[in-house]
Amino acid sequence: MIKRYSASVAGAFAITFSLFLGMNYLVAPERAEKPEVKKYVPFEIGKVREATDIRQKIKMPDRIADPIEPINIPSPHDETTTKNVINPNTYTGPKPTSKFKPAGIGLSNGDIQPLRKFAPAYPRTQASRGIEGYVIVQFTVNKKGAVENIVIVESTNSGFNKNSMRAVSKYKYKPRVIDGVAVEVHNVMEKISFKLETS
Repeated sequence: MIKRYSASVAGAFAITFSLFLGMNYLVAPERAEKPEVKKYVPFEIGKVREATDIRQKIKMPDRIADPIEPINIPSPHDETTTKNVINPNTYTGPKPTSKFKPAGIGLSNGDIQPLRKFAPAYPRTQASRGIEGYVIVQFTVNKKGAVENIVIVESTNSGFNKNSMRAVSKYKYKPRVIDGVAVEVHNVMEKISFKLETS
């Protein structure tokens, strides 16, 4: 009889212990799952470079030199001394002048008189190099008072010859008159001086 009660007690105890474990499992809080932690790969921030100026530099064109102006030819007048004007952009030296000095040949009778004369242009090459000099020309004054047959008698620089002859060809004279008739006068000579005036 004792064995039978012992078996019953042991069975009851086993059942009670099983119920206790089951109730304990049901009552115990559920385990909270740990959230997944994302792994971040570390990176290094380097130095930030300053932005460069991307504006394009435009090179300005070279200044164009002022155009060379022709030498001014003075208006005709009765004076025997005239001045030529040199463009200051092309020549910065002394101011050139051309002086006319009648030699007196052919003028002894005082019957021909100059009415119009032109100053020869000072050659640029000679002016830029500071060359001075003179030219002696010989010509004929015809019956109308015009100049013809111009020749160079003497010259210190051949660069003055062309401009001298060109200027003399434009001269105008009062012709010689004998007994009311105009006649030619030959071998009229004139000296043209090229001088540089200092300012």
